[in-house]
Amino acid sequence: MQRYRRHVLAALLLTLAIGEASAQRRVQETQPEQQAQVAQQAQQNAQQQPQQGQQGQQGQQPVVFVPPPPRVNSELPMVELAPLLQRVERASNKSFLVDGTVGPRIFLANVEMNDVDYPVLLAVLRANGLAAVEIEGRINIVRESEVRYLPAPIVQTDDTSIAADEWVTRVLTTTNIGAPQLIPILRPLLPQGAHLAAHADTNRLIVMDRYANVQRITAIVRALDVPAPRQ
Repeated sequence: MQRYRRHVLAALLLTLAIGEASAQRRVQETQPEQQAQVAQQAQQNAQQQPQQGQQGQQGQQPVVFVPPPPRVNSELPMVELAPLLQRVERASNKSFLVDGTVGPRIFLANVEMNDVDYPVLLAVLRANGLAAVEIEGRINIVRESEVRYLPAPIVQTDDTSIAADEWVTRVLTTTNIGAPQLIPILRPLLPQGAHLAAHADTNRLIVMDRYANVQRITAIVRALDVPAPRQ
């Protein structure tokens, strides 16, 4: 009986020794594969980190809005702007300063070259999404989206020498109606590049637009600024 127990015990010890050796061998076989996977994952992470850093730096850069240039149908007949301005300069005794963002060619709007004088030139510029502002005796030609940043001259009384499409500024005072109440009424009548604001304390309106439209806004304000009807 004791001999049988010794044989059983020896068999169990032998089985355990064989299992432990097999387990160690499996671990040794899998370790290189695991190490290779870990190394590959570390390499991928190292490649992704610079890309993520670049994306983060790009995301921190300020977004600058650059207004798009005026869209003109490329199929329309175009003419060079420089010789046209030179011709008008000689005829009108005016000097022009063209902004660098203005293109070298414009659409003449079915007007004959020989018929272009200063007022007609401003109308042609309007058809091309451009604006003209006189500053210190020089006509500045810019995109309409930029015109509100220029010091357009303040014109309080009508002047027949001012061209209809030249940009000016006017301050209007009301007495019978609040100036802020006129903003939602008048704003739809102005182009996107124009400016309209109200000063509630003094009941004054500031309007910056082409001279012809400033005259129209002035007439509308005067027609609305009347005493309320008696009940």
